[in-house]
Amino acid sequence: LGHQNSNGGWGEDFTSCYDKTYAPNGMQSYGDGGSGVVNTSWALLALSMGKCSDRAAIQKGVRYLMERQLSSGDWPQEGISGVFNRSVGITYTSYRNVFPIWAIGRCIAVYGEDIGSTLTNEVG
Repeated sequence: LGHQNSNGGWGEDFTSCYDKTYAPNGMQSYGDGGSGVVNTSWALLALSMGKCSDRAAIQKGVRYLMERQLSSGDWPQEGISGVFNRSVGITYTSYRNVFPIWAIGRCIAVYGEDIGSTLTNEVG
């Protein structure tokens, strides 16, 4: 939770694999405000599996994904989403669609259908 960005998402990039440390600014070049749809989806999947009690954080993450969805129904491709051998970056183009759908569905199942609704405590 401590790495959630102000826009509700989470972000990191492949440099954490070879640096062996969290890359807090990794999605600055590829994502949106330091967040990315795949990273946010992974965070939401983990938090919902653990039944995280911080509902506001979950709701912000779900809203981030919903706002990033394109009019075509896809999510944007945001750079490298996988690494192997610590140095070979690969992009799985299906990740940008599979993981957000899975994460939103899991959050709805765990937290209820209103988890994607507008935050009532973030008015104006």
